Amino acid sequence: MRYVLLDEVKPGMVSTGSLYDYYGEVIVSGKSELSQDDIDKIKEYGYHGIYINDDLSADIDIEEVISPSLRAEGLSCVRSRDIDGCKKVAKRIVEQIASKGKVSIDMTDLRTYDNFTYAHSVNVAVYSCVIGIGLHYDENALKMLVTAALLHDLGKLSIPEDIINKPGRLTKEEYNLMRKHPVLSYELIKDDPKIADEVKEAVLSHHENEDGTGYPNGTRGDKQSDFTKILHVADVYDALVSERPYKKPYSPYEAAEYMMGGCGILFNQRMVEALLDFVSLYPKGTGVTLSDGRAGIIVENSGFNNLRPIIRLLNGSTLDLTLKRNLSLTIVNSRELSGESLESLEKKRKIMVENANKKLVMLIDDEMSHLNILGLILEEQYLIVAFRNGRDAINYILEKKKPDLIICDLDMPIMTGEETADEINEMTDFGIPILFVADDNDDRTISACKEFETKGYLLRPYNTTYIKTEVGKIFSSNL
Repeated sequence: MRYVLLDEVKPGMVSTGSLYDYYGEVIVSGKSELSQDDIDKIKEYGYHGIYINDDLSADIDIEEVISPSLRAEGLSCVRSRDIDGCKKVAKRIVEQIASKGKVSIDMTDLRTYDNFTYAHSVNVAVYSCVIGIGLHYDENALKMLVTAALLHDLGKLSIPEDIINKPGRLTKEEYNLMRKHPVLSYELIKDDPKIADEVKEAVLSHHENEDGTGYPNGTRGDKQSDFTKILHVADVYDALVSERPYKKPYSPYEAAEYMMGGCGILFNQRMVEALLDFVSLYPKGTGVTLSDGRAGIIVENSGFNNLRPIIRLLNGSTLDLTLKRNLSLTIVNSRELSGESLESLEKKRKIMVENANKKLVMLIDDEMSHLNILGLILEEQYLIVAFRNGRDAINYILEKKKPDLIICDLDMPIMTGEETADEINEMTDFGIPILFVADDNDDRTISACKEFETKGYLLRPYNTTYIKTEVGKIFSSNL
């Protein structure tokens, strides 16, 4: 079987398994030849892609992490805020996953439903469970952890869907409302004596960062419970690999890069590493393009060869990237196979880039090497202006153009980052978002972010995926 985007599904293709609606009812029976009516019905229920069987992928078997019926039951319990039901589902999720032994999670196995809030909670439950298994939690601890995951976003059900699914950037009022959802979730369960305190604390704190810049309480990692750290990792990972109205999904490889880049700042490294032990960076059944231009689908991907999978090329031959003769080949992108040629896809990409209305990003750093690195990372997506001191940057803003974002070093000789931010905030009435840059996430860095109301900070040495994502978040809705 292989995963195909729904726009590429044609009548006559054969689905590999039954597809369900939000209430657990079968939309299309498994192993059936699809008609156009079937495809239209699947689209109506928000599926982005499905698994199909064809000659190229007939022998590729992808085992679901939890059964579709259990997933549908979990969705229903979350939707109806059935807390007792969520606890029962949590028990069954633990039992199903634990019974499989070594689990390898395919991204597409967890991204079939469009109703994000409900599906996301079930996905986070699965990711949390495998992290707990990786940390050798006993059955009782796993049940509590998975229960917390199913309950963690109940508060979002009180927020209007047009805000949750808004395709553009949230207003300040909308963003502040979204930030209340952990407290709203906690309020729903805080007085329930049948829910453990560890579960309640994790639900309340699942958006807390390692460095204390999260919400609602700004709690640093050394004061957080392990349940909290696990939920935070699982929550963000699923948000990254899921398609949302305001962003395309990350590939598992891109998401892993982001998560590792955020270790010690946003995430606990032990929890991230535990998750990545179970996540296939190139999931079976998904399409890839190689550095020599050939395309194929992933046949096998696990263990120490997570970065060097076995691939079936479109001519039916098999390519093992672990073999010495293939070590020079790399995977240049992971994509669902379609009927389009690589040349056509590249042409579309170039047109999109050329027509993009690029944002202007201002870099301020007295070290030229730092400016060069940041510029190289960002120049493909944004227009860049760079200055080696705050005074020159301020003069540019006064005389020429206001940038859409400022990335400013804290330690500079002529004007410190704090002094630069203070003057820019005063003259623009906080109209330009600012990211500080520092070598450490120490008290000075965090205090400066809070005092000057910046959008956060970036740490050196720079991680490309992490930098691109953090900058991209400034220009779109937050995760």
